[in-house]
Amino acid sequence: MILQVNKEIQLTGFLPSDAPYLVAYLNDPLIYANTLRIPQPYTEQDAAEWLDFADQLDTDTGFRVNWVIRHLDGRLMGGIGRLLNYSKTAHLDEIGYWLAAPYRGQGLMTEVVQFYSDYLLEEVGLERIMAHVFSHNPASVRVLEKAGFRREGYLRRHFLKDDQFLDGILLAKLRGDNDFFK
Repeated sequence: MILQVNKEIQLTGFLPSDAPYLVAYLNDPLIYANTLRIPQPYTEQDAAEWLDFADQLDTDTGFRVNWVIRHLDGRLMGGIGRLLNYSKTAHLDEIGYWLAAPYRGQGLMTEVVQFYSDYLLEEVGLERIMAHVFSHNPASVRVLEKAGFRREGYLRRHFLKDDQFLDGILLAKLRGDNDFFK
């Protein structure tokens, strides 16, 4: 399945040929600083394990969980997906995403997050989509707010990363929230 975000960007599944791009892009210190589960350094083995995991997760759930943000020419630009912190049939889920350095600052991630969250709410039938953002990452908060998410809380010492507690910001988008912004 391919989801067409706009005339140049689509969401696709991961391919084995994506491995070198994952290694190159996910070794970015900014991606490491702003995500909880992406290891540093990010190795070829990490990429191979991720590709196997993503494929197996799709098989186990019966639907695509993690998507590549891909240019129509085939370039991998980033990733977005569901965390499945609840059951696969739950009415809510959390999303996470990352974008490679060459593609930042162009409004692309806002468009992708808005498209993907609307897809989950309208096509998949979820009622609530959440995102947790480290408090030191205001750019991601702006992306989410522009995509229709609203701040719901400030989470003090919510995350543990590299033996340090980090604060977070909880944002959410509900089915029907789009009507609020019209």
